[in-house]
Amino acid sequence: LAISQRANYNMHIEASSFSGYSDREPLAFGNNNKICISMRMRFDCRIFGSDGTLRARYVVLNEVVIDRGSSPYLASLECFCDDVHLTTVQADGIIFATPTGSTAYSMAAGGSVVHPAVPAIMVTPICPHVLSFRSMVFPDHVVLRCYVPSDARSTACVHFDGKHRTELSRGDSVQIEMSPHPVPTINRVDHSADWLSSLKSNFNFNTRVRQKNISTTSVS
Repeated sequence: LAISQRANYNMHIEASSFSGYSDREPLAFGNNNKICISMRMRFDCRIFGSDGTLRARYVVLNEVVIDRGSSPYLASLECFCDDVHLTTVQADGIIFATPTGSTAYSMAAGGSVVHPAVPAIMVTPICPHVLSFRSMVFPDHVVLRCYVPSDARSTACVHFDGKHRTELSRGDSVQIEMSPHPVPTINRVDHSADWLSSLKSNFNFNTRVRQKNISTTSVS
């Protein structure tokens, strides 16, 4: 197979003629005898204790969720982007999503749907206690960090792709950045056709009855 690199982490693989391959059935996917591979972005996530020690490290494909857990109080978090204060979160929680995860929990919480080839990090609040806190999109090279302040009413919880639930005590922090190791995925056609097809089939994306043409006879 001959591989050619394309922009936005996409590759095309062209079939080459090798002995023993000519009698095989043709591929059931691909386009013009080519297979499109998309490189899906992942997160490199680390949990640090209040003393700065590394407690855990995970690689995430979809999203990182920091929420209030079982506490009846709002989650209180301080968020930073490249060591610059971003905002103080007072909400049920906050979601950090990859483009792949933008059609999951982030979308349900009101976040944007992002094409998987777009190198970006989505930050979406969960039920914020202020109307001006909206979903944001950051470039993939930034480093995001959230910590539980010392004056928070309670602890928080962090989840990585819905797993590895970890309680965050006051002073603990979570660091999120792009992983240098994306996940290669084989597309049935190409990255845009597959993604748009899945949006339409799984979510009935923007589906409604088409409005009829207004005929001149129906206008009084």
